[in-house]
Amino acid sequence: MWPISAAARQTLRSSHAITARCRAYTTDGRAIDHIPIESATVTCDAKSQVRRTASLLVSDPRMWPYTGTGALSPLGAELALEFGIVIPGRGTEWVPMIRGPIQKVGLSRPLTSGLAVELADRSKSVADDRFDQPTQTRAGQTCVQEITRLITETLPGAVVVDETGDTTAAPVLDIDKERWADGVERLADAIGAECFADPVGVFRIRYQPRVTDTPVWVIDSGETGVLVKADTTLTREQVYNAVICTGERTDGTPPVFAKVVDDDATSPTFYGGPFGRKPRFFSSPLLLTNAQAAVAGAGLLARVRGLGAHVDVDTITNPGLEAGDVVEVRLDDGTRQRHILDKVPIDTAPSAAQKLTTRSIDLPSES
Repeated sequence: MWPISAAARQTLRSSHAITARCRAYTTDGRAIDHIPIESATVTCDAKSQVRRTASLLVSDPRMWPYTGTGALSPLGAELALEFGIVIPGRGTEWVPMIRGPIQKVGLSRPLTSGLAVELADRSKSVADDRFDQPTQTRAGQTCVQEITRLITETLPGAVVVDETGDTTAAPVLDIDKERWADGVERLADAIGAECFADPVGVFRIRYQPRVTDTPVWVIDSGETGVLVKADTTLTREQVYNAVICTGERTDGTPPVFAKVVDDDATSPTFYGGPFGRKPRFFSSPLLLTNAQAAVAGAGLLARVRGLGAHVDVDTITNPGLEAGDVVEVRLDDGTRQRHILDKVPIDTAPSAAQKLTTRSIDLPSES
């Protein structure tokens, strides 16, 4: 979650006003403030390669980019959007929503509305920079160092912040052409982490969130609550009763292997019982022995057996929330649940509710 002050947190729990502002960064080095926007919606999606995307309406059609150096040019210009929380007696606290390259600009004629603009966060620039020919990770480097190199080769001025402190040596990865998907994301997966561009365009490497993490925000009902509506679904979609772990080897030796199952006959997800048999597969180049694979499988199984729950929540907008944040949902029947945010929309319309999509089980990518 983007840090916001205690005063802003309290303001969000009462009747309040909001605003927004936008700045453009052009290809010729200019920063242009006060881009006039009528509305803007940012979507932060933990399951998307490009975590943050945005759609906005610029009210002045005269800002149409006739040249590549225009403020709204999709040939390299960036926009930075901020959400303003108006705190009574203290002014406006600005919370960044997204910074990244413009992807598309549209104009309808006759001129009855402004310019429709779409943008993505800065990871899109890295993903677009695909390799000319197959390459490999460099020997003697850590996963974090290689992630940083892959990003800064595309964006030399980019800031990459490592929140893990991990010093695991990077495995030998063959990267065909996809710098982000086959390079950055696979290296992050190898250490149980994720990499994404935050709302101000800084790249962050952090461990995958878990539902046991400390909640960053409480979504509750009541006089000072922020909960508008909650739809809860119990599901077996992300529930498994076996994990099969393998290690990826490139030296010609047989890959390591381990199968771990729920063998507790009293468990509702007992392997081969009424739940059936539902394995999940996981592969990592860091698994070098069968024993390591077994330990990894046991740890993963502990996370994926049991009943899964999804809660779709309509709440008062908190612009600081990030996909991957852990929140506590307090329902009116007294139930308290911790959930990981999968999708977080941020809308600048004063009457818009924030429709959060959550999950109660944390999973690494399956391979």
